[in-house]
Amino acid sequence: VPQRVLTLFTWQQLELLCCGSRDIDLELLRTKTKYGVGVSPSQRHVRYLWQTLRKFSPDNRAKFLRFVWGRTRLPATPAEWGDTRFTLHTRHTPRPDEAYPVAHTCFFSLELPAYTSLAVCHERLLYAITNCLAIDIDTTTSARENRERRIEGLDDSDDEPAAGAGSSSTD
Repeated sequence: VPQRVLTLFTWQQLELLCCGSRDIDLELLRTKTKYGVGVSPSQRHVRYLWQTLRKFSPDNRAKFLRFVWGRTRLPATPAEWGDTRFTLHTRHTPRPDEAYPVAHTCFFSLELPAYTSLAVCHERLLYAITNCLAIDIDTTTSARENRERRIEGLDDSDDEPAAGAGSSSTD
């Protein structure tokens, strides 16, 4: 882009054009959301998710997006979205209020436990987005050990993982 063209814009306008808005447009995100098998927007825990996101500050909404997608802003234009959709799944666990959400950044998806209250959803999601900052890959030592435990049948899916609970991971 010629430098003389850049002078037509303020830095804020250039930032918006290049990077998108700093705040997450939740209505846009909802239109770009698909629901996994057996999940619908009318389910209690799904409604709690959207209510929680509305209550979050712009900074926490950006952290949420980083947790589920590895980036802090939504695409700037419809063309940049392409076919990308945020996918929401239910994380099935016998004690949902004790479980954390799990994100899969490569797939822009979230496994959300069926929380029984808005307060629990807010607390668990806020903990996950502020404390689980690593984006793990399947080649880490922990990922290899977890894979081996599953293969050997020793992995108890009812237990919360000791390290990285609720952390986002690439698949």
